[in-house]
Amino acid sequence: MPPEGREFRYASYVGIPNQGVSAAVVQFKVPQGFNGMINAFANVYVGGGFQEGQGYIVWTLYQDYQQNIVAPGFNNIVASFGAVSNPAKLNGIRIKENQLVTLLVTNTNPGVVPAGQDIGGLIGGYFYPVQLEPKTFTF
Repeated sequence: MPPEGREFRYASYVGIPNQGVSAAVVQFKVPQGFNGMINAFANVYVGGGFQEGQGYIVWTLYQDYQQNIVAPGFNNIVASFGAVSNPAKLNGIRIKENQLVTLLVTNTNPGVVPAGQDIGGLIGGYFYPVQLEPKTFTF
């Protein structure tokens, strides 16, 4: 992170959505005048009735939900990549100003019957001023 950077950690829990429904677990907009890097990620299911890898609960990390831009390799996630208290470390996913970064969970149909379970998520990293972006770099 450059000295002018600002660290961020967005974490949240939501109740599991109904079967066939999606819900935003974590969502934030990259501030105007800043780009960023995601270097920590967690997605977790809390409760009974779920087995990792079944495909009944699917997560997707969007670099920009408004433009339907999925982070490369983060579509149709069927397993947990770390707990909110102990997220997975990433090499980095670039994000840019005004993008709506979103961790979306879908309870497939058929999926898991809601009975008080929760879905947690964390997206962490840092923002840095756009003027620090190399002029030759493109997203």
